[in-house]
Amino acid sequence: MGLTITSIDHSFAGRVDGVDLSRPVDDDVFARIRDAFHRHAVLVITGQDALEDAAQVAFSQRFGPLERSIRFDKSGGGQLPEISNLTNVDEDGSLYPLDDSRARYHAGNEMWHTDSSFKPVPANASLLSGRVVPPEGGDTEFADARAAYDALSAARKAEIDDLVVEHSIIYSRSLMGGDVIFNEADRAALPPVHQTLVRTHPETGRKALYTGSHASHVIGWPGEKGRAVLKELLDHTVQARFVWRHRWSAGDLVMWDNRSVLHRARPYPADRYPRIMRRTTVAGDGPTVITEAA
Repeated sequence: MGLTITSIDHSFAGRVDGVDLSRPVDDDVFARIRDAFHRHAVLVITGQDALEDAAQVAFSQRFGPLERSIRFDKSGGGQLPEISNLTNVDEDGSLYPLDDSRARYHAGNEMWHTDSSFKPVPANASLLSGRVVPPEGGDTEFADARAAYDALSAARKAEIDDLVVEHSIIYSRSLMGGDVIFNEADRAALPPVHQTLVRTHPETGRKALYTGSHASHVIGWPGEKGRAVLKELLDHTVQARFVWRHRWSAGDLVMWDNRSVLHRARPYPADRYPRIMRRTTVAGDGPTVITEAA
C-alpha cells in the first residue's frame, strides 16, 4: 500500500498510513510527511510495530538536531541519549510503585504543556512511539494554540502580542510536590527562562499562544495579575472546540509541533498495566526572546 495522508475527524490532526519507519524513508515520502506536519501540527503515523530506538532517532533527525534526554527519563540499559523513556516499567520488568519519584515526575505530563518550553531554546517537535499501551486510559490530548490565538479579539491580541513570560519546570513540578523530585544540583541546572507569550511559526507564519504549566508569570507585571492572565489564556486554549484526543494503539508514532499545540497525557491504571513510550525531541532553532526583558 502506498503512502496516504488524511485528516482525522475534521480536526487539526492528520493520519499517515503506508510507510515503514523502521527502514530509511526516501526523500519524496519524507517531503510529503514534513509538509503534512506543517499543515496539521499533529500527525499519527500508524503501523510502526517494528520501530526500534535507533530507527526512531534516524527518522526524527530528518527534522533537525535532537535534544538529549534529561536524567529523569532514563532507565539505563544502554538507552540512546536522544531517547526519553516514558514508562512505568522498571528494568526488571516490574511496575513502578505509584509513589516512586519517576512516577511522580512523569505525572507532571498530565498538565497542559509544550515540551522543553523551560529551556532557553525550546523544542520544535516531539515524536512519541507507543511500544506497549494499556487497554484503558493513557490517551494524549492536544490543543490547537493557533486556533485559540485566532479566536481572540483584536484588542486582546494587541494587549498580549509583545508579552514575555517566565517558564520553569521547577515551577510546574512544584505544583505537584516537585520539591521532593529535584535536588539543589537539578535546580541549578534548570534555571527559569524567558519565552514570548505569542509565537509565530517560521514555516507557516501562523501565530499561536505559547503557554502551559511551565509558564510561571508575565515579566514586568505583578505576579498575581500575570498568573491570572496566563490561566485565562490557558483555559481559553484548552476549550473542547480546540482539543483533539488520541487513543493509542501499539505501533502508533505520534508527532506534534510544540510551536503550534499544547498537549497532556491522560491518566491510566499505572499500578495494573505497563505503558512503554519512547520520545525523541527535535531541538529548536533559537530562543524566542532575543533581548531579555528586565
